Amino acid sequence: MEINIAACQIEVKPGHPDQNFEKIRSRVSEAKKNGDDIVIFPEMAVPGYIIGDEWENSAFINDCMSYNKRIAELSEGLVIVWGSVDADKQKVGEDGRIRKFNTAFTAQNGKIISRVCKTLHPDYREFDDDRHFYSSRKLAQDRGMSVRDYIQPLTVDINGEERKIGVSLCEDMWSDDYSIHPIEILLDNGAEFIINISCSPWTWRKNDKRHRVVRQRLQAQKAPFVYVNNTGVQNNGKNIFLFDGGTTIYNRDGSLRDMCREYRDDVIRTTLFSSRTDVIKRPVLSHERDQEELLSGLIYGLRKFFELIRASKAVIGMSGGVDSSLSSYLVSKALGAENVYGVNMPSEFNSDITKSLARRMAETLRLNYAIVPIQDVYEYSVEQLEQTEFTRLDASGVKKMLELSSVDKENIQSRDRGSRILAGIASALDAVFINNGNKSEVATGYTTLYGDVNGAVAPIADLYKTQVYDLCTYINSVEKKQIFPDELFDIPASAELSAEQDIEKGEGDPFAYEYHDKLLRAFIEWRLDPEDILKGYTDGSLSDTLGMDRNFLSEYFASDSLFVEDLERIWRLYKINYFKRIQAPPIIAVSKRAFGFDLRESQLGVYYTQNYKEMKRKLLGGD
Repeated sequence: MEINIAACQIEVKPGHPDQNFEKIRSRVSEAKKNGDDIVIFPEMAVPGYIIGDEWENSAFINDCMSYNKRIAELSEGLVIVWGSVDADKQKVGEDGRIRKFNTAFTAQNGKIISRVCKTLHPDYREFDDDRHFYSSRKLAQDRGMSVRDYIQPLTVDINGEERKIGVSLCEDMWSDDYSIHPIEILLDNGAEFIINISCSPWTWRKNDKRHRVVRQRLQAQKAPFVYVNNTGVQNNGKNIFLFDGGTTIYNRDGSLRDMCREYRDDVIRTTLFSSRTDVIKRPVLSHERDQEELLSGLIYGLRKFFELIRASKAVIGMSGGVDSSLSSYLVSKALGAENVYGVNMPSEFNSDITKSLARRMAETLRLNYAIVPIQDVYEYSVEQLEQTEFTRLDASGVKKMLELSSVDKENIQSRDRGSRILAGIASALDAVFINNGNKSEVATGYTTLYGDVNGAVAPIADLYKTQVYDLCTYINSVEKKQIFPDELFDIPASAELSAEQDIEKGEGDPFAYEYHDKLLRAFIEWRLDPEDILKGYTDGSLSDTLGMDRNFLSEYFASDSLFVEDLERIWRLYKINYFKRIQAPPIIAVSKRAFGFDLRESQLGVYYTQNYKEMKRKLLGGD
């Protein structure tokens, strides 16, 4: 017999069960009018998922559980499946608090008829399931049962006929790296079709991988598969995670039957077990598709983050460089150009080229724009500090005058721009100001604390410098007019904070981004050590490992000693600048490892393994 399904992709507001309940109630009402048999909502659709240690707030847990009862009361005449938190108040979890479960609830005829808690708990990247929740694996162990016997499909009466439904949650389908495979177990135990409710953030090409995973899960036993995900953004304080949805109905063989639109509330209505089998094409993977997803995700994330903090206006420093230009574009798309205030803050070191580019960018985007020079204040600050004299108050009378280095003077300019001008303007406009830093700068500490380490959000801090250029190129290719002028790509990347950073003389940042970005990605996202890099260099495989031109290393590094010196320079910068990253603003996570509480760092200092030291000794000679 056919079953009418409504797969509801909704925006989940983390920490706001009242708003989420109203969305669920509205969709259930629509499903009843439509004659749907089963209406399905995402994982943690009531409380939200990534809410940090709010999971330790007992009053909040009780509140969410009361909404579970209210959802069940809506289930007269149909079956509702939704995700929320459940608790056993008579037992204690491994965190010493009431035992909580990440649960898929099923209700029918006004009552909850099933509670299925998550079997596989992700504890990588941003996920902390075992910190907060008790799994079905542990429940099976408590009851002296095997997991295979414990995981059973739900039997539900639909239109007078008993049907067996395999209900699962998110990670339960991503079981390749686990010893337990819940989807296969449900199918072995008689499930006629699978429902997987998820709260799964967007990552690079994740949807394509999910399509492959579902096909793999259905290889041995064919069955329809319903995947329901949410939209919106959720955060753990330091990282803003994007939820694109991607709700999908799969045919018995894992082919795509229907798919929701990205980043919007949507509903798929379909009939399972009908004689008709629709098939849609999988989206074709390409660099252009990757850039399209990246661009739409960043704009969506910014818009939703500003909604979250209840801000509508942004102030942004516009230097005329590529980073501030891209950030200005993204913020204007997210908030509307009329709500963006661009500020150019030149000193004697800023060239006419970049000052002109900043104004042209503001004109192209039609932003509010102002020029606030910093030269006079900069000179006053330098003079004031250089006239500062310290006297030791121990009767010795020792005096010391401050002496400012070139770097000190560069940092004064950066701090004046961020801490004084941008912060002051934002306060006056009842706005927030934006951080323009990219991932290459954040990784190496090529930033000034309290200067350009500032702001409410960092739109491009999960993009390496080369990715910034790539995205600008893509935007130019899809816009009806050229947004980013050719000169922006031609001038060297430079902070323009001293005479030694004169772009008109070809001077710029102390990095070869085409190489150093790949090296940093190896450290950050692939978790490689200098030992791995040096091994690849000595055996000739490093170019392939990093994915770059084989001739670059030999052309860029004139000797083995220069390669090692540069490797240790980048590793040292990466390891010692964690203190800046932890004080940086929230980042929109778009990579496989974003700084913050996605990549969890400790201040450990610089260390080289014994193997590294031995390889270095053999390569360079010496004792």
